[in-house]
Amino acid sequence: MQRVLNASLAVAALMAGWMSMKWLGLVLAVTVIAFWMVLQFNRASRQLRNVADRPKGMVDSVIALQSRLGHGMSMADVLAISNSLGQRVEGTNGDWMWRDSYGNQIVVTFRRGGVERWAATRTDSSAPAAGVPAKTLPTAAAA
Repeated sequence: MQRVLNASLAVAALMAGWMSMKWLGLVLAVTVIAFWMVLQFNRASRQLRNVADRPKGMVDSVIALQSRLGHGMSMADVLAISNSLGQRVEGTNGDWMWRDSYGNQIVVTFRRGGVERWAATRTDSSAPAAGVPAKTLPTAAAA
């Protein structure tokens, strides 16, 4: 949806530029579109720089991450709320996993550029430990 909107706005800017000032308007529209693309690239680079400082696949709280997830969120949105790059789950195409220091983990499935579903597994202990029996939290399935 976002791609269609961006393409439509770019075409509209080009048409408006051409209709208002011919070649000068077209050059102005191309300049504005290029500037917008540089701004978007800068935003993505800044976000990746911010999450690169944290350990890969680690979050402060899986439960907090799970409560903020929503269907259709992009990977950029998930990176913004998790503040960490996820770890790709081996053997899957669009599954990414995050863990916290208590042993809880969440696996988020991305399809067509957005969150389709997620499943959190939570340990029964509140102290950071490994090997504690875990229980699975309710998963969010796509409607």
